[in-house]
Amino acid sequence: MNTRPLTPHEEINLEQIKGAGLNYALLFITATGMKKSILDATQPVRTLLSSTGIHDYTQQGQGPDSKVIVGATFLSDSARQKIQTSLYRPKTKKGDPRIWFSGLARIANADDIIALFIHEQVIYFINLSKVSLKKSDKDNFAFSLLQSAMLDTSAVANELLGTLRAIAASGPINSVCEGSTAIGRSIETALGIPINSARTPDFKGIEIKSGRSTISSRETRATLFGCVPDWDISTCKSSAEILDNYGYERDGAFKLYCTLSTKAPNSQSLQLSIVPAEQALHEFATRPRRTEVAAWRMDRLHSYLSAKHKETFWVKARSEKHGGKERFHLLTAIHTRNPSLPQFDSLLDDGIITLDHLIKRKDKRVKEKGPLFKIERRRIPDLFHSLPRTYTLS
Repeated sequence: MNTRPLTPHEEINLEQIKGAGLNYALLFITATGMKKSILDATQPVRTLLSSTGIHDYTQQGQGPDSKVIVGATFLSDSARQKIQTSLYRPKTKKGDPRIWFSGLARIANADDIIALFIHEQVIYFINLSKVSLKKSDKDNFAFSLLQSAMLDTSAVANELLGTLRAIAASGPINSVCEGSTAIGRSIETALGIPINSARTPDFKGIEIKSGRSTISSRETRATLFGCVPDWDISTCKSSAEILDNYGYERDGAFKLYCTLSTKAPNSQSLQLSIVPAEQALHEFATRPRRTEVAAWRMDRLHSYLSAKHKETFWVKARSEKHGGKERFHLLTAIHTRNPSLPQFDSLLDDGIITLDHLIKRKDKRVKEKGPLFKIERRRIPDLFHSLPRTYTLS
C-alpha cells in the first residue's frame, strides 16, 4: 500500500475532517495510478464503503460487466462538483479491488492525498494537498459542509464530566482492589457503576477507560474490547484447543498469556494477518510450518468497537500510597467519539492494535479472560474521527 507522511498543511486539513466526526479513509495518489486511471481500493477504503452500506467488494464479481458506478461529490475551497466513481474488480490476478473518480486528473496530481468520507450516505472527497479549510472563510464549500456535520457534546457527556469533577474535588479515592485493574474498578465504584464484564458502555452509553498518569511498562496499551474468535471459520474450535496446541506450563498452571501482532510472530510462533479477500483477521502459527489457528470476521470486530466506543472518556489519575494502600487523584479526561473503522483496520495492520490471549487451565478447568484487542495509549486519538477533547478534572 502506497503511503507517505502528511505535510503540515495536509495534517491541518485532516484535523477539520476529524473534528466533524466523519467516517474517512485516505487515498495516496501515485504517478502509476494517474497514468493508468486506476487506484487500489485499499483496506481502509473498502471498510469505509462496506461499513456505510455504499459498496461491498466481497460481493462483487470480476470484470467490466460487474463494474459499479456510484455518484460522489468533490469539494474544494470554491466548488462542489458531482463526480462519477467507478468501483470494480479486474479479471486479472485475484481481482484486487479498484476505484477511480472521473476527471481526477484535473483536480489532483501524483503524490497528492485525497480524503474520502461519507456524510448522509453520500461519498465526498477532498484533495488535502490543495484545499485550505480555513475557519475564517465562510464561503469555503468544503469547510461549510464539515461545519454542518460537526457533532455537539452530548448532555450525558456533560453530566459525566460534572460527576468526575465532583469526585476529584472531594479528594483522592481509595482503591477497591489491587493490580492493573484497580484504577478502573475504583473509579467505576466511585461513579456508582457495578463491576461487570458487559460489552456495553459503562455510563449511560459512554465507555470509561482509566489509567495511571505514570504509565508502567505493563500499561503502555489500553484495552479496546474483548472478542472470542468466530469458531465456525476457525481451525481450532475452542480456547481450550488453542491452549492445548500452543500453551506452556508456568506457576502451577498450563496457560497461554501472550501478545499477538501482524508484524512478527511472538515467542509461541503466533501471528495475526488481515485477509482482505475474506474480510477476516486470521491467527496463525509460523512453526514448524504455517498453520491456521483462529479467525475473526472483520465486521464483527467493527460492531464490537462501534458499540463499545461510540463515546469514551479516557480518565487519567495520579497514584499514591497511603497507609500501605493505593489511592487515586483524578487529573484529566480525554473525550473521544465515533471510532473510525478504516483506521481500526489500518492500526491493526500496522501492529499498533494487538491481541492478547489470556487462557489458563487449572484443576482441569479452562478460563479465557480474552482475547483482548488493545491499542498503544499514545495512538488512541488516531482511532477516532472526532478530535479528542481534553478536560481538566482537578
